[in-house]
Amino acid sequence: MTKPFWMRLGLYLLFPLRLLTALLYGLWITLRNLLYDRKLLPIHRLSRPVISIGNLSLGGTGKTPFTLFLIEYFRANGYKVGYVSRGYRRHTRGPQEVRLDCLHPARLYGDEATQIKLRYPHVPTFVGENRFLACQKLLEKYPDTQILLLDDAFQHRRLYRDIDIVVIDLAKPAWKDWLFPLGTLREPLRSYERAHLLILNHKHAADKKIRIPLRGRPTARFIYELQDLWHPQKEPMPVDFLRHKPVLAFCGIARADSFQFAIQSIPAYVVDFLAYPDHHYYTEGNLSGIRRHFRRLERKLSLKELILLTTEKDFARLYQAPHLHLIDELPLYVLRIRMRPLSPEEEMKLKNLITFAPVYGNA
Repeated sequence: MTKPFWMRLGLYLLFPLRLLTALLYGLWITLRNLLYDRKLLPIHRLSRPVISIGNLSLGGTGKTPFTLFLIEYFRANGYKVGYVSRGYRRHTRGPQEVRLDCLHPARLYGDEATQIKLRYPHVPTFVGENRFLACQKLLEKYPDTQILLLDDAFQHRRLYRDIDIVVIDLAKPAWKDWLFPLGTLREPLRSYERAHLLILNHKHAADKKIRIPLRGRPTARFIYELQDLWHPQKEPMPVDFLRHKPVLAFCGIARADSFQFAIQSIPAYVVDFLAYPDHHYYTEGNLSGIRRHFRRLERKLSLKELILLTTEKDFARLYQAPHLHLIDELPLYVLRIRMRPLSPEEEMKLKNLITFAPVYGNA
């Protein structure tokens, strides 16, 4: 849809300011990285191997699904792993251990950390702006932890990492983007050279013909697959349960189109799709509106098998929320996805990088 004239004019007039801001921001990031590269800014080390999963762009590239893949990979190979993130948009400060036995944990710890804890309740999970301090707190309480995973930490350079992994969304690749605020790049594209491995996320459609103009760093191609339909009070159900069924879907994630595509690929019939801002906390009014819309669709279209569907990250923001009861009486399910390598050869690239011994001494 074409933008209104006044909006296009505003963008045109603001372009010089945005360009200047992007140049100053790029200079600041370049200087900061140079100071870390020259060891003029302190980098703290921990007594356990640290793996960072990050990206170059703002928004959903697939960091959390890949983190879930790594947690499963390490657990399957006998490692005891801990998880640490900043806890984006949480309402607390300082290092905190993520707990689920409280009201609205996503507001206390952030939706990503809550999602990890819901999926893996026994994995030590901490949040903190200072990742080094949060990792120290985790190791103090869980000294048998062998590997620490840092979510969204590629730019958090004050903490030394043994492996830096950068996830790139091939639907919106970093090399076709601009530096913030002209685009969504967090730092200049050449920063990818710090990474030990680039994960090329094909999401739902693998296309090996995509040209990757990044040189000198190993790459591994991954893809999404639909895992199951989940709810904490219900048994997981196969995705085929949704096959040809009507669905009212809602989400507040960076790439809502990816969620819609996943539903349609089942295939399920998307009666309506409600998109909210990324990391959106649902209000009482939001949930009342979703419930009314669900009942209206049932009556108007005579849909007796209508399903209410959302993402795993959205449900993390709804878990133990004060107004969840407004939609919990509906047939609500979470469509869970997982990442997997495109082939055994792609998985081997990751295995060749991760060569840690199975046991480490205590701190």
